[in-house]
Amino acid sequence: MTSHNIKLIIFDFDGVLRDASWRYLYDAYKVLIETAGKDPDSFFTDVDSFRKWTNMDWHKNEERIFGGAYVPNPEFDKKFHAAYDPNIKLFPWVSDTLAQLSQKYALAMLSSSSKASIEKELGELSRYFSFVLGAEDVVRLKPDPEGVQKIVKLTGAKESETLMIGDMSVDFLAGSGAGAKTGLVKWGLGDWEDLLALKPDFLFEEPGELLRL
Repeated sequence: MTSHNIKLIIFDFDGVLRDASWRYLYDAYKVLIETAGKDPDSFFTDVDSFRKWTNMDWHKNEERIFGGAYVPNPEFDKKFHAAYDPNIKLFPWVSDTLAQLSQKYALAMLSSSSKASIEKELGELSRYFSFVLGAEDVVRLKPDPEGVQKIVKLTGAKESETLMIGDMSVDFLAGSGAGAKTGLVKWGLGDWEDLLALKPDFLFEEPGELLRL
């Protein structure tokens, strides 16, 4: 793998640098729906039906749960993350990988998780990132390219010199929609065969391959 003139790498968080699972998302959404005074079974009944129901733009999920246009509600966000975050941790290889990549590239983070959740988990590793954008920092979540475009502007990078790395189709669409290069990982939430069909610029089957950029 060669750098292909990459100067900026934008990482997704959950599923790429932090472990994630559909089971944990399912359990957290059940808590969110119960907090809203509704029955989760009226939306989905198991992990498989949850996967079909959910949209990775979680604003749309909340619109379906609460009805009407999405309205930010910090208390509901806290309930969700209180149920979700304790189950997920950074992968053990992340610290060394970020340290090495930061010597060659500018690094940034674009996640649909809250910035508080991201920064709490990253801790001192936040120093490797020029910018960390969470859900509250954009109007439109991935797959909209807004977040990628915002980071490119903040860093002064060129789209053609930027690589967006994620684990889902929404990450690919956000990156490609902004004119950036795209990379997808095998160890996240996405279905690998579906990700292969997108034909991103880079494919990472194992975390060690990130260091070959």
